This record gives sequence, structure tokens and C-alpha cells, in this order.
Amino acid sequence: MTHVERYLELALRLGRLDPELLDFYYGPPELERAVADDPSRLAGDALELLAELDDPWLTAQVRALEANARTLAGEELPYAEEVELKYGIRPPWVDEAEFERGHALLDEALAGPGSLADRFARRLEQVALPGELTGRALGEAVALVRERTRETVGLPEGEKVELEVVTGEMWLGFARYLGGFRTHVALNADLPFPADELVWFAAHEAYPGHHTHRAWQETTGRLERTLGVLRSPDAVIAEGIAQTAPRLVLDGAFEELAERLARLGVAYDAETGARVVEGDHLLTSVWSNASILRHERGSSREEAREYAAHWSLQPADRVEKFLEANVEDRGSRGYTHCYSVGERLCRAYVGGDPGCLRELMTARVLPSDLGSGMSAVDEF
Repeated sequence: MTHVERYLELALRLGRLDPELLDFYYGPPELERAVADDPSRLAGDALELLAELDDPWLTAQVRALEANARTLAGEELPYAEEVELKYGIRPPWVDEAEFERGHALLDEALAGPGSLADRFARRLEQVALPGELTGRALGEAVALVRERTRETVGLPEGEKVELEVVTGEMWLGFARYLGGFRTHVALNADLPFPADELVWFAAHEAYPGHHTHRAWQETTGRLERTLGVLRSPDAVIAEGIAQTAPRLVLDGAFEELAERLARLGVAYDAETGARVVEGDHLLTSVWSNASILRHERGSSREEAREYAAHWSLQPADRVEKFLEANVEDRGSRGYTHCYSVGERLCRAYVGGDPGCLRELMTARVLPSDLGSGMSAVDEF
């Protein structure tokens, strides 16, 4: 077996024990026949492979697998060490000044009586999509950003996104790449979905975010890219791209969304929506800080909840949902840093240039590469 094949088999074996570890796999089916094994033995196999590697990207990914096997076996790692081993980044505390700027933008966009949290909650209620229209509205948003992505970033021939509205999941949205330039995007409708989040959700998960990234990545033909490990350095880059790419298609998108929603019988204030999304985006790292409070600084769940509620402005039911998915889940704790750190690194590299985004989508890159100016990136 080659080193790449051993990496894939190791990840698939670990994925048999921890199915949430793997994002997707569309590589050689014979490797999927690998049987599950004791996580301690898998950690040892990862160490053996690490000793033979001189490929930085593969080394970082295998190191992440080894750390995941250790924690799955019950080993308790200090939070910052666990995040660094799995994701290749140190979990940074984000200055609340960023959240204050977000609050200021939202305060201006949602002028009126009551506290900012109350006005934000009213906005969420006002723009909540009727349940029976959620799927159709999502379809309109995806079609909108697809057209814009084709014009700006470009799309591989034959690509396709399948949409589904689901309930009963821990996450709010998920994009699973299927191979063959296809992605299944699911939206969790456990909570009413606000129209303000439609464009960003469609852009993040599909065009020009996760789906577009993975489809262009498939064109490189690299065997190791047929598998996605969620708790790994590659996840930082994937979320960074999905957080950065939407800005290339947002200009005028909310106005166009309003026109499309009107045809469904849904009235939508596009100007306010765009301003709300701009302010709310600055609050993304609230969940990163809440995770650090909870797992590194010894705060109780209630203290983390109060912090998140204050700075995120989200109503209680959404705070609980976000905490469950982004902070409390033992398997994926630390993943929330992929969004903020990944976006900072990818935005600095892309700088609003669609060509740079395409380059990043087809590169084999680590967070440390972006932090050092991509001097060590293996590009296609």
C-alpha cells in the first residue's frame, strides 16, 4: 500500500468507530472494506505511518487521526493541545470589540424600542419562513448564488446540488460531498429558519462554498482528496473557504432574493436583511470564545450559555441549539474555531479575488501554509 492508501484506510477504520469523524468518501471501494479496530491500536498504526512520512499535508492529517483515536479511546487531552493536534491551530480568544462592532451595526439596522436582543429576536420572528415554504425558498437562494458563482468563480461541468429539509439533527445545516461533482445539502428545520440567513446558508454550503470547493478539488484527481476528515487541518481550510467565498456573490443578492421570495408570497426587506447579516457575521466567534470558557477556563455550562446569549443576541432556543452543536459535543469540541481562524486565513489570501479563491480551492494547503504566505502550497 502507498502512504496515501494507508492514510485513507486508517481514516475509514476510525470512521467505523466514529462515523461523525468523516465528512465524505468517494475513493476506491475496496478500501472501505477495512474493518473497525480498537482505537488504541489505530493510534499506534497512525504513529507508525507518521514515522515514515515526509509529506507535510499528509503528516498533519495523520497526526489528526492519531489524536482522534486517542480521545476516542478515552484519553483526556488539555483543550488547547487537543485543538492543535486535531486542527493544526491554536484556539484564539477573540476580542469582544469585534462583537461590539457587530452590535453597533445591528443596533443601527434594527432601530426602534426595546433592547437590542429584543429587537433582534423580533427580526428573527418577522422573517421566519413558513415551514411549508422553507424548501422552495432554499431552492431559490441556491439557484441565485449558483448563477453568480458560475459568473465569478466558475463551476465544473456537470456539477449538481441536491437539497433536503430535515428535522431532529444536532446541526443546523450540512453539506456532504458525494463525488462525481455532486453534493447533498441538508437544512435542519427544528427551529424556524430566518429568511435573512438564506443567502449566506446557500453560499456557505453550496455556491461558492463547500460544494464548489469540493467539486473543483475533485478535478485535481488526487486520491487523498477523495476523503474528508472533519476533525483535521483540512476542515479549517474548508470552513475558511466557505466563510470567505460568499462575499464574492453577495452584492445585490438580497434584493434579488426579495424578488424571488415575493413570487412565493413572502415579503422580505432586503436592505435590512443585508445589514443584519453584516452585523451578525461579526458575532460568529462568540461560540469560539464560549468553547474556550467552557473547556479551557473552567466555566460552567450556565456561564458559557450566559456569555453566548449576551454576545450572540440569539433567543434561548437557538443558543441551546448552537451550544449543543458548537461547544458541548465531546467529539467535535474545538471545531467551532475552524470558522473564525479559517476565515481569517483564507480572507487574507483571497482578498476578494475570484482567481485566488479558485487557486485555494484546488490547492493542498495547511493552515500553517496560509499563515506563512502559502510558500509551501502544493497547487494545481
